Amino acid sequence: MSLSIAAFFINILLYIAASAIVFANTEKGNSKWKSFIKNKSRIVFISGIGLSVLLLILDIAGAADMSGYKFLAVSDLAAFFIAWFSGAKKIPEKFAGTAGVLFRIITVSLALEVFVFNLNSAHLLSGGYQKTVFDLHSAESQNFDVLSMTNEGSGQTVLEYKNVNIPVGTLTFNAFSDKKSKVSFSVDMSDDTNSGNYRWGAAKAEVINGNKRSRTVPCNFSGKVHNIRFVFSTEDNETVTVSSISANEPVRFHFSVIRFLLMLAAAFTVFALTSEKFLFRPYSEVQTATDRVAMAFTLLLVVLGLFITNMARYNDENHSIAKDFALEGGNQITQEIVDSFEHGRVDIMTEMNPKLLELENPYDWSQRTDEVGSYPWDHLLYNGKYYSYYGIAPVLLVFLPYHLITGYYFPSVWSVFFFGMFGIIFLTKFYLCLADKFFKKISASLVLSGFLIMQLSSGILICNISPLFYEVAQSAGFLCTTAGAYFLISSGVIGEGKINKFRLAVSGVWLSLGVLSRPTIAVYCLAAMLLVYAGAKKQNALYDKKSGKSRFLFLLPYLAAALVPYMVIGSVQVWYNMARFGNPLEFGIKYSLTINDFTQSQYHTHFAVIGFLAFLFQMPSFIENFPFFKAESIHLFNPQGYYFIATGSALGLIWKALPVAAYGKSLKAYRISQNSNKRLYSLIILAVCIICPFAVIFSVWESGFAARYCVDFIWQMVTGALVICFVVYDNCAANTKVHLNKLMTASLALSVVMNTVQIWSYIGPEQGFSTEWQANVLSFARLFEFWK
Repeated sequence: MSLSIAAFFINILLYIAASAIVFANTEKGNSKWKSFIKNKSRIVFISGIGLSVLLLILDIAGAADMSGYKFLAVSDLAAFFIAWFSGAKKIPEKFAGTAGVLFRIITVSLALEVFVFNLNSAHLLSGGYQKTVFDLHSAESQNFDVLSMTNEGSGQTVLEYKNVNIPVGTLTFNAFSDKKSKVSFSVDMSDDTNSGNYRWGAAKAEVINGNKRSRTVPCNFSGKVHNIRFVFSTEDNETVTVSSISANEPVRFHFSVIRFLLMLAAAFTVFALTSEKFLFRPYSEVQTATDRVAMAFTLLLVVLGLFITNMARYNDENHSIAKDFALEGGNQITQEIVDSFEHGRVDIMTEMNPKLLELENPYDWSQRTDEVGSYPWDHLLYNGKYYSYYGIAPVLLVFLPYHLITGYYFPSVWSVFFFGMFGIIFLTKFYLCLADKFFKKISASLVLSGFLIMQLSSGILICNISPLFYEVAQSAGFLCTTAGAYFLISSGVIGEGKINKFRLAVSGVWLSLGVLSRPTIAVYCLAAMLLVYAGAKKQNALYDKKSGKSRFLFLLPYLAAALVPYMVIGSVQVWYNMARFGNPLEFGIKYSLTINDFTQSQYHTHFAVIGFLAFLFQMPSFIENFPFFKAESIHLFNPQGYYFIATGSALGLIWKALPVAAYGKSLKAYRISQNSNKRLYSLIILAVCIICPFAVIFSVWESGFAARYCVDFIWQMVTGALVICFVVYDNCAANTKVHLNKLMTASLALSVVMNTVQIWSYIGPEQGFSTEWQANVLSFARLFEFWK
């Protein structure tokens, strides 16, 4: 065994020894192994420090070259420092338990970072690998200019070397694409196991622009490599520059601070959620701290939304905030409706294509051929005029005033961001208000885990990825429903406390504006009447016959606050529908110039079932790259007809928010609940959290599937499920509560993974956005693909 290999394994043994001391020092109670380790800890500590220093000196001197690892003994010294500090009793007793857990988390995370995520740094330890630089000038090449070191044209480029006859443990490519975020190499080779023929595609390398670590890949060839070919492909007008290709350069050790901190944060979060010293205690005892964590996470989501928004903006190389807010054009909502309203019209002022009106059926896509000419896609055509189906609330409140004041059109990308992020804030306030009213006795860990799952699963970040007019309407609807829900719950119509009529009226304003943003929201306005009824009952209970006032006059201020906003704002939508289609209930979707002729569409139950299966149960598929699962296109189950799929990235709610399975315990929760209003509250949950979302899902049978539709119903479904979870939890034995808390923590971990999967799949980081942002995202993914 060479000195290098011996030094490497001694480093590992030293780290294990130091870790054993850390775990012994932080172990509660007494055990034989703890006593054994502590009795030997002094000699292990002294000898370990000495050996670590010796190994570090040998490493610096080059006498113990451990392939890509440099200064590996520093990690051993760090572990021994943790071991010393954990046993020095310098931490106050009341913090000792928490500190002990932190010491363990740091020790394990450091071990994973050094010895697992950097495992390839030891790939050449076995020796016998001589660094070799392949001379690009002497290669048998196809489609490659050796003077400029670039491809000559599009298509496949090949660099071939024969009679190499060396062992190859790694390959290093210094290459760069001027059009893509990475250069993908395929390696064909013949080694001692098949010396006469090539093993096609035996190795692959994805060289990410600006990522040095991605340039070197490990190779698992046998014996000597005799012949080798390097192949890459380019698109039209793409230039790939290959500066050098070499063999047997070590994979350099890279300590990722981001990866290390993520491991620390994940481990400590699990600890905090399961520890009675932190969050596994009644919400009322740690409400302030829990609420602050919730608000901090809300801020994190806003930052993430801003990041995704900028990914969309950076497609324009000349992007700037000033340019964004000085647009002289826009889309169907941000410009066309604005222009129409400024001219006192409800139709879109786009010039009518006369050939379109001459068609036998202009709604039939097959008749709208190239000969017909251009027409506005996804607009409405009615009585020879174009209209818009999409809501006018964001136009009246934001886009029209902005244009009147500035003369410019408000940017769609920023409207989706602001609507979505304010919606996230109101969703946080709604949830915390609900928890404060009804679930103060529930474990704070359950309350916080449920909150995180609900926010992660809401789907609003999907809208930031592709901020078109569809997403403008949906994000505006999301803001209105979350704000309406917050003001409705905080008004006191349910739960203890006096009813706040102003908040009740504000809730009606927001929910009504939701319908003017997205007609689908109308179902939630209807469901809100149940809460209005609950408030009326509560208000009626305060009536005093001795007051001399009639019951009607007593209730009138409440009813006015509750209903007038719906009547006033609803009348705007009624007038708008009448002005366009002569029918107060007609929103015009059937007159769409889109992929289907909705005037001829027939209902098919199979199509409705597809939506339920896709939104609720669609499974992810396993892949070998980050995030290791993929949300793919929906399964149609042989529809025997045409079903439109607007986007892929379908992922069932059961995987993103496992607590929705609690609906299976609805009857049990109802039976064991001690709430005197449980019948009415159950009806509210049934209407708001099940019937309304199901109505939304059912409605997509005609328009087809799009992942963004989940914004309209997911947080409502998760809220109802969490209420059931909390009721069941509140009536469980103490031991069962421990297990349920662990299950909720595991559900949170699953939610983080699966929602990341859906967003990642929807973004498609290798196709969308600028090459710079693609490279950044791919470099982040490479942090977890440690085997590459």
